[in-house]
Amino acid sequence: MKQNKIYEYDVALSFAGENREYVEEVASFLKNFGVKVFYDDFNQDEIWGKNLFEYLQDIYQNKAKYTIVFISEQYKNKKWTR
Repeated sequence: MKQNKIYEYDVALSFAGENREYVEEVASFLKNFGVKVFYDDFNQDEIWGKNLFEYLQDIYQNKAKYTIVFISEQYKNKKWTR
């Protein structure tokens, strides 16, 4: 029998820093409705001192049920989104 995986987050938000203002609105909206959301500014104490590439990859692949990607011109040009 397959067990349901328990995720730390319902959704993780992936975005370019240039789009932070809009994404923060979305993150706050989701949080206000009880969605467990990974948004980097909500988790600064956990992120501090970590290798961000590895840390975020683990969040997006293993700890969040879904990842919402905010695709923009800036996002496609970032090194870490490749």
